Amino acid sequence: MEVMTPGAFLRICIGLFGGVGLFIYGMKTVGWGLQKVAGRRLRNILGTLTNTPIKGTVIGALMTATIQSSSATTVMLVGFVNASLMTLSQAIGVVYGANIGTTFTVQLIAFNVSNYSLLLVGIGVMLLVFKRNRIVQYLGQSLLGFGLIFLGIKVLMDSTEPLRSYPLFLNSLVSMEAYPIVAIAISAVFTGIIHSSAAAIGISMVLASQGMMDLPAAIPILLGADIGTCSTAILSSLGSSREGKRVAVAHLLFNLIGALLVYPFMDLFREAILWMSDPFAAGISRQIANGHMLFKVLNTMIFLPFTVPFRKIITFMIPIVPELERTFEVRYLDEQVLDTPEIALGQAGKEAERMGNRVLEMFRQTILVFQNGDDFLREEIKKMDNEIDYLDDAITRYLISVAQGSLTEDQSRREISLLNIVDNLEHVGDLIDKSLMELARKKIDFGLHFSSGGEQDIILMHGQIYANLQKVVSAFVHWNAEQAKEVLHQFPRIDKLESDLRKAHIQRLHNGLQETIDTSSIHLDVISSLKQINTHAESIAKEVAGEN
Repeated sequence: MEVMTPGAFLRICIGLFGGVGLFIYGMKTVGWGLQKVAGRRLRNILGTLTNTPIKGTVIGALMTATIQSSSATTVMLVGFVNASLMTLSQAIGVVYGANIGTTFTVQLIAFNVSNYSLLLVGIGVMLLVFKRNRIVQYLGQSLLGFGLIFLGIKVLMDSTEPLRSYPLFLNSLVSMEAYPIVAIAISAVFTGIIHSSAAAIGISMVLASQGMMDLPAAIPILLGADIGTCSTAILSSLGSSREGKRVAVAHLLFNLIGALLVYPFMDLFREAILWMSDPFAAGISRQIANGHMLFKVLNTMIFLPFTVPFRKIITFMIPIVPELERTFEVRYLDEQVLDTPEIALGQAGKEAERMGNRVLEMFRQTILVFQNGDDFLREEIKKMDNEIDYLDDAITRYLISVAQGSLTEDQSRREISLLNIVDNLEHVGDLIDKSLMELARKKIDFGLHFSSGGEQDIILMHGQIYANLQKVVSAFVHWNAEQAKEVLHQFPRIDKLESDLRKAHIQRLHNGLQETIDTSSIHLDVISSLKQINTHAESIAKEVAGEN
């Protein structure tokens, strides 16, 4: 029996380590390129979700084929359900599709064009570096990723080839067929560590293509890899709501129950794979890829009719329990989707929308404090500004993290625009809190009252600016440039209104109205603060209209 030397063992380990690294990085590179090609359509796809599991399945398959990872898709679902952007029923359908979509990568790997991997890398780099067309560059990035995947496979093949001379290793592979439950467990743990079922299946293809593993031994590896890939979503759900945890459990149960259903019938499953592959004279690598696809499709067909009871089982396993009242916190910022800039920007936009609506509510209630002398409401508005400051900090940090990734020009512009919009919203909150509410405090503490005409002037100016701010937030939420441009025509009117109101105030002073004299400085400062708020609203409109 040939004994493996330490040097040979080290070379094999280095080759395996480097080959798997190239493979996984190649998959990520393909995903980055395809995401950029898809652009905003990626986010719009999620917007088309309905309660129909079949539609969710189709969307999940498309999403996963685009980002090249069922784990990444499921992690996104955890975030979306946690943020109440999706229901559990919608997410379950997408989970089905995500599992089908991941077979796309494995089928591509089975083409075994490793000898052309460097050519793919070269062409991909040329398109990435020398072409000015952005879409062509992104396709080049994807091509580079495919080249790295196949280069990784070639490195794995070269590294594992010497293992054919070591009976101890070959016997351990043969034992996988004799003890499939052990093979499933090893495959699940390995996949959980590297976070890539495609890489685990790719290694089995490499070993099988060199005659070191047959189809019966590869089937348990397929099942284990599909169970192990659920670890990423499980880990990401630990800090999420119970709804988010349910999505991760749905992904795990889908693959675990599927494996349990196939396990007693592995011989029949193998025959089905051979029957499916025979018309194409498929080699062992293609048979493994077909087995992976057959498992996913059959599992989905079994689960689809039972989606409602499946959801009820998951809900029973993770019931809703009364939670203690939580402090104010972010709702949509999910760090798990930072690797998908289009989705991350959409999440930041949702949180900024929430911030905008909060500012609108603050500003709406501001006039009530002046009208009614309501000191309790004044304190509540000041508390709301603390929430605005918190959201400003959280969204800004999140957008900075998004900017650390690879963004398209359009994504970079939107990231900068969101930063500016959030900054302007925060300034509006500060003006309400530190200026208007302080002026209201003085008015309340000293028992002052505006004159009838003065109060009506402030109500008029507040109403017009509130209408502008409402339209600005609406334009920002829908990112409607035309609506923003229409609102921009309204802002100069506030300048004229401010001038007219100052003149009216001076006239009341000249008339000797005691209430006007007592509240003069407060009145003029309120008008100035309202005008500044209008200026920040105008800046937001310009961002949306593309005029900044």
